Amino acid sequence: MPRVDVTLKGEFDNSYEILVEDGAMDSLIPDLCSQKFGRTPVVICDENTRELFGLKLAEKLALENIDPLLLTVPAGEKSKSLDVFASLLEAMLEAGINRQDVVVALGGGVVGDLSGYVAGSYMRGINFVQVPTTLLSQVDSSVGGKVAVNISGGKNYCGMFYQPKRVYSDISALDSLPEQEILSGLGEVVKHGFIADRKFAEYLLDNSDKILSLDREVMSVVVARCCEIKANVVSRDEKEGGLRRILNYGHTVGHAIETFYGYKLSHGECVGHGMRVVARACNRAGMLSDSDLELHQDVMDRLSLATGCLNIRPADIMELMKRDKKVKDGAVVMVALDKLGHAVIRDDFPLELIEAELRERY
Repeated sequence: MPRVDVTLKGEFDNSYEILVEDGAMDSLIPDLCSQKFGRTPVVICDENTRELFGLKLAEKLALENIDPLLLTVPAGEKSKSLDVFASLLEAMLEAGINRQDVVVALGGGVVGDLSGYVAGSYMRGINFVQVPTTLLSQVDSSVGGKVAVNISGGKNYCGMFYQPKRVYSDISALDSLPEQEILSGLGEVVKHGFIADRKFAEYLLDNSDKILSLDREVMSVVVARCCEIKANVVSRDEKEGGLRRILNYGHTVGHAIETFYGYKLSHGECVGHGMRVVARACNRAGMLSDSDLELHQDVMDRLSLATGCLNIRPADIMELMKRDKKVKDGAVVMVALDKLGHAVIRDDFPLELIEAELRERY
């Protein structure tokens, strides 16, 4: 079983490991039964993952005389809200959950972000583990401890850094996903190659057919490598003081598109459009070579990422970008590429190039 260590050297030892395997969920049962991370498991899932995985997990735990608290939220981004967050806290309090218990986030990025924020807030913090069931959550949101909910004005504006005790990434769970969810996750997959590993980007291009068919061996390599890249960044900058910002490549534009559409488009799709726009802007700015831009776009084309046209108003997107959490002293902080496989953080990026790309492309 591939294991990726997330080594954190802050005031407290928040280090943990990520298990990546076809069948990694099977390792969760004995860990919960041995109370490795806490006594009563509070399993938080959405309507979809409850049927696919939650009920089965509860049945297996019951056979071991473990009675979990199974909490279900509506599927979709709208569950990342303060109202749903509060309802989960109330349900846990009513059930008598205490600091010796453990939250199990069983689902995609929405469930993981919401559950982590619940765990970090309840009684000022109880243990939680991540069991990501989507590609997007396996390669990105379950790693690094950024947990949050949305408010009406923006995405992830209410949250904290709160690390899980372990992540169980089960490759077999990907078989349950519709094509759109796979493509959403691939948006974050290619990002890792673009910002940190050109050879990985080439691997994605060379193995695109196997990736799209969810070949278990190839997907294990893909998920593990993404986790390694992110873990390396997070270990050096746990709370996004500097380096960790490179993980936001494509996100400043992508989050603005996501907000513009009222979260009706998937996160990965919006980030994909953001990466295409920023890459071309970097090329215009003389940072990214023509050959690197070609490889960047070829990888995205081969994996069918952000290939359509959006109905957006560029001026609105630019205005939404100015509300981004990463705005510094009034300047929009952009993650740019000076070559494929190497990202830089710029607070002086010429935003007129972003707007020009938005107008030309959309």
